Amino acid sequence: MNAFKTLIAGAASTFVLAGSASAETYNMTLAHVLSDQSPYQVILNHFSELMEERSGGRITVEIQCCAQAGNETRAIQSIRTGILTGGFIGGSTLETVVPAYRVLSLPYLFDNKAQAYEILQSDMGREMMDLLGDYDMYGLGFGSSYERSVASRNPVRIETVDDLAGVKIRVLPTPGFVEAYNAFGTQPTPMAYGELFMALQNNVVDALEISPDALVADKFHETVNSYTLLTVHQSTTVFLLSKSFWDSLPDDLKEIVQTAATESIAVGIAAHDKLAADGIETARAAGVEIIEPDLAPFMEKAKTSWDIILKDQPEAQEYLARIQAALGR
Repeated sequence: MNAFKTLIAGAASTFVLAGSASAETYNMTLAHVLSDQSPYQVILNHFSELMEERSGGRITVEIQCCAQAGNETRAIQSIRTGILTGGFIGGSTLETVVPAYRVLSLPYLFDNKAQAYEILQSDMGREMMDLLGDYDMYGLGFGSSYERSVASRNPVRIETVDDLAGVKIRVLPTPGFVEAYNAFGTQPTPMAYGELFMALQNNVVDALEISPDALVADKFHETVNSYTLLTVHQSTTVFLLSKSFWDSLPDDLKEIVQTAATESIAVGIAAHDKLAADGIETARAAGVEIIEPDLAPFMEKAKTSWDIILKDQPEAQEYLARIQAALGR
């Protein structure tokens, strides 16, 4: 009888412990540097709604927009150490941590956004997400690709590749951007994004490379005169989490989180595509000249930077070969 009571007590104890584990709750703090009207925010808002709906209250989400958690470099550090749960980060910033990601900053790696999505949403893209595990992060998926072109103030006007010679242009502070614009013969000038509007107005720089949605969202269309659709970079974005947080989740919640992230990314891509198209039309209506040049000479010059960008980066070189093969080049 005593043995029977002991067995029942043990079973009850096991049931209570199991119930406690299943009832454990998790709070996610997700950060990004863009505005609360950006595609990043659209994605994270949708993700938050799905978490509330599908996790039964076991996961709550707090969103920090507008660089509340610091710039992307700081956010990556916070995610890797578990201070932040995760967020949306530009692939160009991640390349400073994950060497293989440098391939994604090659100019004209993809002909258009459709090609970028074809690769990044494929098994190869998932493989590149999995590389983040070696750096204390977990990748939920690639988000929107931002087609970056060149906006300029008078007297600079970019119609041919020779028009870029000597132009002082603000670029992202990564090898893929600096070396691409070196190849064009410009004076690439990395600077903080928050300083850029005044730098344009004071003629510190003549031009900037930027996506059409950001051109309008951040009011640069009010200070530039032309926007040349060079689409030099398909700038990638990544939805990532702290690996320590991901590893702490039970399998059922991992499935809910991953599925919700994939669905939310699709919503965000559609939102971004519309904002990009609307951005060009808004800029045009505001008097900005939209120039659509022959891209072949620009591609030819820009691609001379590839070997420099990927020098001493064997993993990135391997991905380049695989991407080229997948695109039938």
